[in-house]
Amino acid sequence: MLVVLSSTAEDGEIVVSSHPKVNITKELLHTSLNRQDSRRVFLPVSENIFKRLVNICYENGLYEALETAAEPDNVAASPVVGFIATHLLRVANIFTSIRYTLHPHLRELGDNLIAAVSETRNWAHSPVRCISWHPHCTKMALATLDDSVRIYACDTPTRIIKCKTQRGIACVAWRPLSALVMAVGCDKGVFVWSLDPTSMATRPTTNCATLLKRPHHTPVTGVTWGPQGDLLLTSSATDTTMYVWDVELEEFSPVRRVDGGGVTVVSWSPCSTKLFSATTGTTFRVWDTSQWTADRWNVISGRVQTACWSPCGSVVLFCTTTEPLIYSLFVTKLFSLSTPLYQEQPSELLQSALIAADLTLMHTGDGHTVGGLVVSMAWDNKGCRLAVLFRDSPLVAVFRSSVTPTGAHLAPCCFINGSSGEIPNVISFQQNFEEGSMLTIAWSSGRIQHYPFIYSPVDNVVEYTRRSVMEHSRLMSDSSVNNSTFFNSFKSM
Repeated sequence: MLVVLSSTAEDGEIVVSSHPKVNITKELLHTSLNRQDSRRVFLPVSENIFKRLVNICYENGLYEALETAAEPDNVAASPVVGFIATHLLRVANIFTSIRYTLHPHLRELGDNLIAAVSETRNWAHSPVRCISWHPHCTKMALATLDDSVRIYACDTPTRIIKCKTQRGIACVAWRPLSALVMAVGCDKGVFVWSLDPTSMATRPTTNCATLLKRPHHTPVTGVTWGPQGDLLLTSSATDTTMYVWDVELEEFSPVRRVDGGGVTVVSWSPCSTKLFSATTGTTFRVWDTSQWTADRWNVISGRVQTACWSPCGSVVLFCTTTEPLIYSLFVTKLFSLSTPLYQEQPSELLQSALIAADLTLMHTGDGHTVGGLVVSMAWDNKGCRLAVLFRDSPLVAVFRSSVTPTGAHLAPCCFINGSSGEIPNVISFQQNFEEGSMLTIAWSSGRIQHYPFIYSPVDNVVEYTRRSVMEHSRLMSDSSVNNSTFFNSFKSM
């Protein structure tokens, strides 16, 4: 029997008493004016056509300047400029139409593109856009609607990281094996903030930040650190190239694959030997990070929306934008498939990619709806709980999970419901919670809720199994050979 838990329940308050209590209210958010709104503050001035086009090109780009120059009034004022702009627009529109045909996702730009690929529900209006727990201590970073990052820890002042060029924050990731270093992916690139742990300043200056950017690599929609903290990988939904950065030297190495489109989802495995990347098309890849070779996979329709690794790094779970299913991929056994998996295949091939859970929309006994398409998933670092955030449901689903040499196994545990009118926007597990698993939920009201799952001694068997699988995964990876692999999702179980 599944239980719907209320977010106002007092169970577990003692366990979370040392956790920061956060509520991102409207008073805390100082949303900056956009350019259109800021222009209304000033009186309009008259300027010649050439100066106006230069300003438009600087603020909005060359294409906007050409469209302005091709307007009838501007053509009459400057026929030569209008003639050139009109013909350049025709050529540009031809190339643009071809580009949009090959990559439809590029029709969205800026914040619209980030919202389309984000793992945050209602990213454009959510008070909290990202949650990132520090891997080694009880310290939490929140990216909020006003394009700032707030760092919360018990008994310490809240630090607010913000600068005028850090807009449209899409992702935040703490650096492993460091005290206060984090990467913030946004519209302009990646800001790597290195803060002084001994400083009492609550508003660090931009001198603490390093901006990493590459041409055509914005907005940055994915960042992930290597488990040792020595390398940072960034991706953009507009760029087919990923970049692996040495942050201290500000040097990079490109990782290119032409097909599939821009890269939306990136996740380094806990064992550091593999990397998962998903594109805006049907293609996703599992990389061997020792030589940076990739196994290419495909879903039938849509794209991969979210993915997460098992703690041992042998299994990756993922969901697509068109199916209410959780797929389980056992990456230590890769097979070359020439036909779709929904056709008849030998049983050993089916075990390489299975449906772990069917999340078809359903109604609970108390009138709630749960299930449907998935926005985000989070797997705790013990491999015992998996949290699922849906696109349309007001509930967060929690599964009991385990990993064996045959793959991942999920069993329904409970549903979590917010207060009246609240919907969940972001989910994340605390990484250093020793007593069990700590799920953090950001609700649409701005309230941050911590849900502890305390394990009994019987659950130690799961931890033993995880260590056994990790050793099995290491032995398999030492003897495995990378092959080009194709995966086709199937709808029938």
